[in-house]
Amino acid sequence: MNNTNTCTKYREVAIELGDCRSCQGCIDLNPDVFEWDEVLDMPYVCRSKVTEDEVRDIMNACPEDCIVFVDC
Repeated sequence: MNNTNTCTKYREVAIELGDCRSCQGCIDLNPDVFEWDEVLDMPYVCRSKVTEDEVRDIMNACPEDCIVFVDC
């Protein structure tokens, strides 16, 4: 039996830093995807290939809508 619904599609996620207000919510909700750069004093993506399920909550919660998918 072939179940194609079990395929996981990975997408590339990024932070639009120009819009980011450094609330660190992305890090609080997804510490395995987002981390804080102490030198630059801003968040960064530490694992860019994610599933939509992994980042859906933070994309909806980000006050500046700066978590985006960069792939087609």
